[in-house]
Amino acid sequence: MYGADLSLIQQLSAEDPNLEKFLHPRLPYRLREVVWAARYEMARTVEDVLARRTRALFLDARAAIEAAPAVADLLAKELGRDPPWRERDLQNFLTVAQGYVYLGE
Repeated sequence: MYGADLSLIQQLSAEDPNLEKFLHPRLPYRLREVVWAARYEMARTVEDVLARRTRALFLDARAAIEAAPAVADLLAKELGRDPPWRERDLQNFLTVAQGYVYLGE
């Protein structure tokens, strides 16, 4: 998926082994992809990461919702944002994400 950038993304995990963890057990994305998106793809919101950079919201909305707090933490750290920003951005994502949760018939 990342082509020539894959080794650079994997290097993020070498620098911080915690980034090797998956965002969620039902999603194929790792924490390092959040850091990569913020540093090199100009991702600036939880929604940007989970909807556009990884497509997690569309694959499994409930898993994306559960992963969102960890994504918000990583983004806040990467972007130098304060706790109120983190909470606002997380709540914005959760509001949008509810529209993608399948409720059945």
